[in-house]
Amino acid sequence: MARATRRSIFHIPFGLLAIFSYVTAAHAAAETLDSRAQSVFAATKDAVVQIRVLLKGSQSQKGLGSGFYVSDDGLIITNYHVVSDNALEPQTYALEYLGKNGERGPLTLLAVDVLHDLALVQRKGGHAPWLKFNVVPTGKGEILYSLGNPNDLGLSITEGVNNGLRDHSFYEAIHFTGPINPGMSGGPVVNLAGRLVGVNDATMGESRGFLVPAHFAQALIQRWHAKPEIPAAFTPEITRQLKEHSAAIVARLTSKPLPTQPGEKYTVPDAADDFISCWGNEQNEAKYFYKVKNYVCFGDARVYVGDGITTGRVMYLTKLFQSSTLDAMRFGRVLEKDELPADTMDDNTKRKHYSKYSCEESIVNLSGLKVKAVVCLRAYKKFPGLFDFRFRATTLRPTNKKDTEKNAVVYRLLLTGVTHEDGLHMLAHYMEAIKWND
Repeated sequence: MARATRRSIFHIPFGLLAIFSYVTAAHAAAETLDSRAQSVFAATKDAVVQIRVLLKGSQSQKGLGSGFYVSDDGLIITNYHVVSDNALEPQTYALEYLGKNGERGPLTLLAVDVLHDLALVQRKGGHAPWLKFNVVPTGKGEILYSLGNPNDLGLSITEGVNNGLRDHSFYEAIHFTGPINPGMSGGPVVNLAGRLVGVNDATMGESRGFLVPAHFAQALIQRWHAKPEIPAAFTPEITRQLKEHSAAIVARLTSKPLPTQPGEKYTVPDAADDFISCWGNEQNEAKYFYKVKNYVCFGDARVYVGDGITTGRVMYLTKLFQSSTLDAMRFGRVLEKDELPADTMDDNTKRKHYSKYSCEESIVNLSGLKVKAVVCLRAYKKFPGLFDFRFRATTLRPTNKKDTEKNAVVYRLLLTGVTHEDGLHMLAHYMEAIKWND
């Protein structure tokens, strides 16, 4: 009996042994990952700071973010969107850093790269530990570590994986499968060696983050060293960069004829570049006595400029209205009600940043097709020479009295933050794609 008992204790069935081995290995792997994170955190934490945007003359916070030293003389990289209030309204907002052991002090904004959401700031004072840039290409699947100050909870580190460059993006962005929480914007993302790979930038939640590749930060630093002058105001430089963005978007969209997909006797403008994504659906409810087919394309080239200001938006929409029930007058009313998309900004934001829309309406002949066209523009108050464009064209195709089905197409184009010249160029290019195939 004793011998049998001893065998039952020490003789573990194969299945249980496999489970035991798996759990043991997983535990060991977790300890390895923990030790790696601890090692990276210990090596980089002193180079990371919290950045605060303060109402001048007080300690009241307007916004929080993160940053990190890139030189021993106090140069710090962060996101442009973290410091945008100071860049646009320096008379109202100031910058402050909070470093290790509660050290704090003022920051000076030196340079901005709005298109890649980066800024260079500097603290006064002695030497600081700083991060070095990674010089070896980072492979897809490589483990990375993000540092920052999430929700003002203190310096944190999170682990994620490099999933390569994001698809359908106008500028390069690294897809990072790790959490980037509010307050971590502008913080560094490093590899296991503690070398800088990217800068925390944006998140879509559920551990879907996006990083600015480190080489854009290097370029900003080099540009500053080549001409180390602090501008009296940043809005002229921001305006210049936004006009550069406008030209780049329109150049890519107009470099070749706008592709189309065939519709029912009409054309549908389609994705003109990798940064454009297109979708479609149909609304067909009997109670409305008509159906609508919707085709919409969006461009992911948006650039955050400040509260209530985002440029680089591109959208074009095609809507086919069909009815075999409504008479011509009622069908016309349906088209009239399908106005340009409503502006969702509140009145205070619009008054602060934009002029009122100015619209012109005319009848235009496009490849033998008559359309009722409306073009609307509004100007940016702080960035002279930039406009938002809205265009709507409705077909005026006469219906044969014998026809039982009525058809009409509404075409729309929306552009934000483009120059007048670029907007008109894109509008003309878009109108060339509008055709009725009778």
